[in-house]
Amino acid sequence: TSTLDNGEHNLTAKATDAAGNISAASSALTVTVDVTPGAAPSAPDLQAASDSGVSSTDNITNAAYPVFTGSGAEAGATVRLYAGAALAGSAVADASGNWSITSTVAEGKEIAFTTEQVDAAGNVSARSEALAVTVDRTAPSAPAALDLTAASDSGDVNTDNLTRVTTPTITGTAEANSFVTLYDGETVVGTATANGSGVWSITTSTLDNGEHNLTAKATDAAGNISVASGVLTVTVDVTPGAVLSAPDLAASSDSNINTDNITNALNPVFAGGGAEAGAKVHLYAGGVEVGNAVADASGNWSVTHTAA
Repeated sequence: TSTLDNGEHNLTAKATDAAGNISAASSALTVTVDVTPGAAPSAPDLQAASDSGVSSTDNITNAAYPVFTGSGAEAGATVRLYAGAALAGSAVADASGNWSITSTVAEGKEIAFTTEQVDAAGNVSARSEALAVTVDRTAPSAPAALDLTAASDSGDVNTDNLTRVTTPTITGTAEANSFVTLYDGETVVGTATANGSGVWSITTSTLDNGEHNLTAKATDAAGNISVASGVLTVTVDVTPGAVLSAPDLAASSDSNINTDNITNALNPVFAGGGAEAGAKVHLYAGGVEVGNAVADASGNWSVTHTAA
């Protein structure tokens, strides 16, 4: 045909024979010429269910097939979704011009997702504005360096992981800004967010008397969860030992008559038993501590009075 304008055209045909006789017109064929592309669809939006992790609005996902939605297409138009220059999926817009596309996309940081629409006549619109999305399906490394803080590691040795604090503080390292969950066996006993350097600190919920095997897992912004850390074994002991035997002035310090508890020794020695093996025994004169010593494996102890 000659050039047809944009719009609807009702086409008919007539036949002329060799003698010049002209037939009646045929039935009409209606042809619509459309050379006008639709407007660009809206920018794609990552569906909240696909926006995994702690936040459902940060456009970070670990979804295998993230779903994007949008509007602004012509009814029945095909909407194409692109991840950068690569086609990541397509769908047909509904009667209101809304659409939903389940995408296929590889991992990547700040991938620019755009859309275009193709109308019934095959006209392709301009691209939409871009949505930057991070696709991260890689789990973070396991947290490390779990440690009972010195302030919580009560007693005379603050590195033995033995404490009478029932809500001790545990520290460690993890992926920067990841969400750390602390477990006692399978039970969650605390959470925290690692700082920009990956350092975290958790004060646990109340721990029962006894041994606790603590581990931690890190969850990154995309919702990927690490394997568990190595085990930190912490023993909580809130049960005091039995009352010790009364101190006995050692015979070597009980001058003159060595059973009358009268002495002229400047630093008299006192002894006794009944302590837990390895416990530290404190000797008091009135309410003032005047010396201490560690009990032996049998619970016996000997303390030299060192005060004036």
